[in-house]
Amino acid sequence: MAPEPGSQYPLYNTTFTLHRASPLYIGENPLNNSNLQVHARRFRDILAGDVLRGVRVGLGSEDDTLARVGALQTVAWRIFKVESEWAVEDTTGEALDESVSESINNRGILVEINYEKAKYTAILLRATSEDDMDDSIMGNSRDEAGFLRLPLILTRMPLSLKETFIQYICRIFDTRVSALKLEGKHLLGSFEQYTSNSINSDATTEERRASIQKVIKEVQISVGFDIPGGSAALKTIEIHVAREDLPRMLARGNKITKDGSPFMAALKTYVKAHLALDLGHEKVKIVKIACGSFVLGEGRLKLTQPSSGEHEDSGQYRATRQLLNSLVDIASGRGILGEK
Repeated sequence: MAPEPGSQYPLYNTTFTLHRASPLYIGENPLNNSNLQVHARRFRDILAGDVLRGVRVGLGSEDDTLARVGALQTVAWRIFKVESEWAVEDTTGEALDESVSESINNRGILVEINYEKAKYTAILLRATSEDDMDDSIMGNSRDEAGFLRLPLILTRMPLSLKETFIQYICRIFDTRVSALKLEGKHLLGSFEQYTSNSINSDATTEERRASIQKVIKEVQISVGFDIPGGSAALKTIEIHVAREDLPRMLARGNKITKDGSPFMAALKTYVKAHLALDLGHEKVKIVKIACGSFVLGEGRLKLTQPSSGEHEDSGQYRATRQLLNSLVDIASGRGILGEK
């Protein structure tokens, strides 16, 4: 079933929990929409509490959230397309036979669970080859031994539903799923990359300033402290950078360093001078970073949908795609920019 034209791309304006997954064993048969529908029916039976192999299964009634959302209506599993293909109606029926790994337009698997009063989502993602990404970063999502690589899983579900979903894919696809915890270097690296990728390389100084203020807007950094046995009174410090200050901050950072991290260079200098706080100290941790385009940290991700006037080849769309590719890369066991 194709999405309705104009419907919002599922990745946007939703706070997801991040997970990492080992390769999924799918055997000789590739995953396409036809056999994903089989998994949708099986998973629906589990959620409905049907009998499976003589054992009654289901979520039970202990989850207060699910008790308030009404009856289960539909469960859908399907190939998750890249955004440019999302709202294109399938008039030929050929998409039913196209597997996850066979097309560069296939981003992964989308799982949607609809109750009367709520909708829950899980997205299993691989990297794409858009925007001249390094082939070594994208890799081949399909292994010769019958495994499918979808390293990054995003979920928006209450706890009991999330646990049931993860248990299902672990059992059916012989995979291992765990929480994806991002280190401070990943958060800052993601922000530095996003800022750089959102700006056209041939833009003038004024165009760069306007683009940063429009796309990135204001920035909020949450700083935590790892102090064993210390006081719990000071848990985090919130550092706010105003929209009008960010371009000047990046320009100053570019004078301090040429290593691709102008924001952090300028931030360290400013905080050291005004707060006497060393952001590079091993006991000081960046735990979350938020800006107008995304929020990342504490095991969660939220992407903001670009404005309707933005073209899919624009800087913000490009930066968002590359941010997702970087997170897939981290989930697969490689760091940002392919570092080990």
